Amino acid sequence: MEIFVLTLFPERYRHYTEYGLPQKALKKGLFSIQPVYLPDFADPARKGRIDDTPYGGGPGMVVQVGPVDRALASIGRDYPVVLLTPRGEPFRQSLAEGFARLPGIVLVCGYYEGVDERIASHLVTEKLSLGDFVLGSGDLAALCVIEATTRLLPEYMGSEESAIVESREDYVEYPQYSRPADYRGWKVPEVLLSGDHGRIAAWRAEQSRNALAEKEKRAWGTGGRIQYE
Repeated sequence: MEIFVLTLFPERYRHYTEYGLPQKALKKGLFSIQPVYLPDFADPARKGRIDDTPYGGGPGMVVQVGPVDRALASIGRDYPVVLLTPRGEPFRQSLAEGFARLPGIVLVCGYYEGVDERIASHLVTEKLSLGDFVLGSGDLAALCVIEATTRLLPEYMGSEESAIVESREDYVEYPQYSRPADYRGWKVPEVLLSGDHGRIAAWRAEQSRNALAEKEKRAWGTGGRIQYE
């Protein structure tokens, strides 16, 4: 899978692939991240600057449409183009699953006060948000999309069962415990020490259902809109 990212900070993506499962998956050739450095596509007279003041006045700077248009043209792939923006659709597991079935995607990071609306209207196919909060750039949001998507690729996870179960949208993981069985009086539930795999499976299923119900209750308590914690 090819992932292109329009960014001001290419090094952030290099660091991401230097450790852990992303590094192993990259070495296996399961995916590639190809940062596209936006200042390379700035108007020549602006000497690498890709932002300008907003029409109509107001604070901050706005990412110009020209550099983004030229950067997208340089990629030469017919992949979905995703803008990371607070105004986008909430990113969900089902979207990650859809992306993971594609040969590639292009992610466009927002910066400054925002991006020229013509980028959102004419140059991208999808607009996604991680939630109702503000980030300093779209890079962290892009990395979250990359992580959620690439971990679904075959052979990425050490356990295929783990990849399937933990990636279900209707699933919240049950509580997990490890040794010691008693730490400062905080004890592991007796059922997990019983050796009875049927009881353990039933307990875990019940805990999962309860956690999912509690999560949905919190979400609807915000007016029906998911807020990512």
